[in-house]
Amino acid sequence: MPTGKIKWFNQQIGAGFIRSDEGENVFFRFSAIYSNEPKTIRRGQCVSFDIAKNLKSISPTAANVKTLITMPV
Repeated sequence: MPTGKIKWFNQQIGAGFIRSDEGENVFFRFSAIYSNEPKTIRRGQCVSFDIAKNLKSISPTAANVKTLITMPV
């Protein structure tokens, strides 16, 4: 499962981009966030995701976006 960080997210339009660890920009919609708790997302947050097949988009699209818990150092 690929991982990356939230590069940009606009709450009003409900969409943004993830910068994958491989350096690729991956589009995602708020509805793609998978969470049992209230959905929240912020810039710089570490996430894992799946790549969805989307014939309408030039860039890859993320599905099943899950926030990763990082332990403070």
